Amino acid sequence: MSNARVISMEEGNVYEYRAIFCKTGRAKYISHLDLYRTIQRSFKRAGLPVWHTQGFNPHIYLTFPLPISLGYEGKEESFDFRLCEELDGAEICRRLCDALPEGIIIRQVAAPENKADVIVSGQYTLCLSAPGFTGAQLLEKWNHFFAQPEILAEKRSKKGKKMVDLKPMVRSASAEVADDQLKLSLVLAAGLAVNLNPTLLTDAFGQWAGFSPDYHSICREAVLCEDGKVFR
Repeated sequence: MSNARVISMEEGNVYEYRAIFCKTGRAKYISHLDLYRTIQRSFKRAGLPVWHTQGFNPHIYLTFPLPISLGYEGKEESFDFRLCEELDGAEICRRLCDALPEGIIIRQVAAPENKADVIVSGQYTLCLSAPGFTGAQLLEKWNHFFAQPEILAEKRSKKGKKMVDLKPMVRSASAEVADDQLKLSLVLAAGLAVNLNPTLLTDAFGQWAGFSPDYHSICREAVLCEDGKVFR
């Protein structure tokens, strides 16, 4: 069975792959645009027969179904690319890993299983603290905050700013104290239609409680499909 999705083009067959990767440590400070450039350069260093788009400005075909924000770690991130030749996924994975900087590791390369329009949520873990508050106090305040029937916050979009209710965008939420910090496990709306950045929710919490959150870690654990499975 092929480990790539075969696409027939005028110039012949093109082979589409999806890479699953993690972005941790110092690599979380690489912006999306710089990550895009970094991966493009890694293809060249790896000597892979990467396919370029056609037209007046040919460039490496590279797409991210759901880009991750600057400063976030990601454990199940993905990008799609195309090669002019069909190669073994494990071989592509090894060659890309050797060409990428510390903190970006390709975990799997295979044919795409889903289209980006099936993404409905992102699973996040956040650890935060606040001056003058213990972890237990933050947990108590969070429980009161999240028990509200609606959570209003100012959300920016291409059309400008508007007040929105964040509560319907939260699929699930749990909280606990860890190392005297508030640890939140959240599943939030994500995808082409609706996308909730977790810090919009936690910043709204800080504003409600009267403090500015100090984020120790923000990690996107997984991107989920409408059937609840991890996006692949």
